[in-house]
Amino acid sequence: MKSRRHFLTLVSFLLTLPVSSQNEGLRIRLAGPGSTRCSGRVEIYKNNSWGTICDNKWSHSDAKVVCRRLGCGRTVEASVAARFGRGTGKIWLNNLECLGEERFLSDCKHKEYGENDCSHSKDAGVICELIKLTRGDRCSGKVVIYHQKQWGTVCDNSWDLKDAEVVCRHLNCGTAMAATQGTRFGQPNGKIKIWLDRVACSGSEDSLTECLHSGFGKTDCSHRKDAGVVCSASLPKPSISVYPYSVVSWGQNVSITCSISDEHKGETFILKRSPGSFREMEKSSSNSATFKIHTVDFDHEGLYQCQYERNISNEMFSSALSDPVRLSVTVPLSLLLSSIAGGSLLLLLLVLVVYLGRMRRRGKAKQPGALSLSQLSVTARNKFEDDTNHEYMNFDSGEINKELTEEVGKVADDAYEKPERDDDHLYDVVGPSNLDVKSKEVCASVEENRDDMVEDDENDYVDVTLPF
Repeated sequence: MKSRRHFLTLVSFLLTLPVSSQNEGLRIRLAGPGSTRCSGRVEIYKNNSWGTICDNKWSHSDAKVVCRRLGCGRTVEASVAARFGRGTGKIWLNNLECLGEERFLSDCKHKEYGENDCSHSKDAGVICELIKLTRGDRCSGKVVIYHQKQWGTVCDNSWDLKDAEVVCRHLNCGTAMAATQGTRFGQPNGKIKIWLDRVACSGSEDSLTECLHSGFGKTDCSHRKDAGVVCSASLPKPSISVYPYSVVSWGQNVSITCSISDEHKGETFILKRSPGSFREMEKSSSNSATFKIHTVDFDHEGLYQCQYERNISNEMFSSALSDPVRLSVTVPLSLLLSSIAGGSLLLLLLVLVVYLGRMRRRGKAKQPGALSLSQLSVTARNKFEDDTNHEYMNFDSGEINKELTEEVGKVADDAYEKPERDDDHLYDVVGPSNLDVKSKEVCASVEENRDDMVEDDENDYVDVTLPF
């Protein structure tokens, strides 16, 4: 019983809420041919469908509520008779009577939703304070405003980024990148007013008319001093994609595509990689550009980002960097195994080359050298003689070489003759290399044959073995 009383109390409270509180969720939009964000046919969303407003009793006060609600500043005109074309579907409101200070249309006096005898030929519309950009695109160009049913420009006296910021926000074009002056966007055709001069905004205003200015039409400017803006929406943040996605195999070909929304025409796309200073540029007449990376390796790994660059009124502007994508390179197992096998084979070949080189040098070291004696005084004796009876002879190295050569040749000729034996001396036959050949040993005393040596010292000698 107690819970039932609480339920009835809640229902009673909800029924006593103001109409505006129940309808704060009503959405408003401006539509129709020639409509902009701040001008067009007024439509509201109710019961899951969009519908129009009948122009019976439609006034400037009603349009004022719409313009304020949309953040479009001052009301210029409350249009009637389907100026922005006929709508479709329901006509939700009729006989709307606003004071102009209400927050929502639902706060104004009106008939029940959907009760009317109107047709869409009487659809209501609004023209709020209009600002648009010409000689550029939707978000860059010369600034013109709508006043007294005609368009006019703004003089660039004291025009700066704070003023441009108000325009860009009003047009829903992001932030201001440049406040242009003079004829950057050309001069208007025909006669056109210059409505504002010496505009001084703080940057937080919703409309230029809320900023300080000299008054509508009060100026001594010419169109050579028309003000303009470049907003960030003219340089959209590009998107980036990689194919194959993210992880690729060593040696593959990779494509990285940078793109912007279809409403923008392409100019220059820039691809950057971090870490490092990698930077590539690609011009494009469409809204995208593709960068090719052939035969990737580990040097291509990193984070890639795109940037969009555009020439606006003879000045280059760059967009924000895209979100990064990572490119990682892996080595397939088959390639890794083949690399290991190839490396092992190369190592074996290297070891073999080193081994053969050492063997070759060792073989050369074992080859006998030619017997060469310098100009020395040599004394030779038979090793088998009694040491007490030394017999000496002096001979020149050239002579001994000659004698040795003759003796070797003579003995070689008698290679197969039986050797003779003497009690005191043993002579071995010297023959071809396949015979059992022994060496003949002598002892020699060698003295340097120098000019400063006058006497021979009989005890100054060394024993040497001369292989014959």
